[in-house]
Amino acid sequence: MSEEQTVDELITTLRRAKEKKIDKIEEKLKNELGLAEETYQTELEEIDKNLMNQVDSLMNNHNDELGENVDYFQRMLLELRGAAYHWDDEFWHNFSPGSDNDIADCHRVGTLKINGHFNQLETLALVPVINGQNVIFLSSIEVRKQISQAFQSLILRLIVTSPSGKIRLVPIDPLQDNSDIFSIFPTPNTETFNIEDNLSRISQHLSLVRKAYLTEDCPTLVEVMNETGYYPVPHHILAVANFPHTFSEKSIRQLMTIMQKGPSCGIHTIMLVDAEKLPELDLEGLDRQANVISYEEDRFVFLNGMARSNPSSNDTFDYSNFDLELDQLPRLSLIEELMKKTDNSVFDSFDFQS
Repeated sequence: MSEEQTVDELITTLRRAKEKKIDKIEEKLKNELGLAEETYQTELEEIDKNLMNQVDSLMNNHNDELGENVDYFQRMLLELRGAAYHWDDEFWHNFSPGSDNDIADCHRVGTLKINGHFNQLETLALVPVINGQNVIFLSSIEVRKQISQAFQSLILRLIVTSPSGKIRLVPIDPLQDNSDIFSIFPTPNTETFNIEDNLSRISQHLSLVRKAYLTEDCPTLVEVMNETGYYPVPHHILAVANFPHTFSEKSIRQLMTIMQKGPSCGIHTIMLVDAEKLPELDLEGLDRQANVISYEEDRFVFLNGMARSNPSSNDTFDYSNFDLELDQLPRLSLIEELMKKTDNSVFDSFDFQS
């Protein structure tokens, strides 16, 4: 055998050995890959199973919470009655103003909505006016109608759902000659006072109530009622429209004092502010615990008074991320029907304690 043949045979032998080794390695890799795929598939199925169990659990919990929310929503409607029902609800078909026995703790201004992962959460936007928080509506030209009607709707709701003789409306509108904000309410046959005189009379009433009825043990009119079972004087709704037009510095200071000290004495301020007239309005200085309704970034926003005054508290909920759908006035025929049946003493604006 020649040397050349020997080299060829050696190369052939080495090539075959290499091919066998490659085949063996490939077979081993194939087996390992198959085993890895089986293991991966098993683990993937286990992950899918766990994930589906978690999704099912989340859905069940969500449905339970949603059901609880619906139940709570219905309980609030039953408890608050006219203070919470939408103006289009059949509840109003047979409703008589002044028929409720107690003044509701809260009154609705609309509904709050937020989109979740599975559903949309909806709840009532309630303001605890009688329980001591004022309400400020910030108006601007693009939403003036909606804000104004929400302001009117809240006042109307407070008037018609409160027991007879327990509420007085004190309207102040510096632009009343060119404004129809309070035109849905009867005009009382009483002496007309300017803004400062009106606020002075309210301040006098506030001082008299503090001296006559409030004590260290009962520092608010609500607590007096809880202790005695009745309100010794009516609650007064100070409805201020078109603030700060024609308000003097003195009247603004008077209003600030009333807003800060009035709620404990049964004087509750609901104010419609021209935000364009007063863009730098100091809400903290005016009333840091007031509920504020504004229009920001193309949506209505509800700022809860307690959340504003104590944002770090776990006992309050921040609704500013919810979309607010404001209540508007009911149909004119319902307004007229409610006004005909409403006790005229509501509009006896200056029947103050003396």
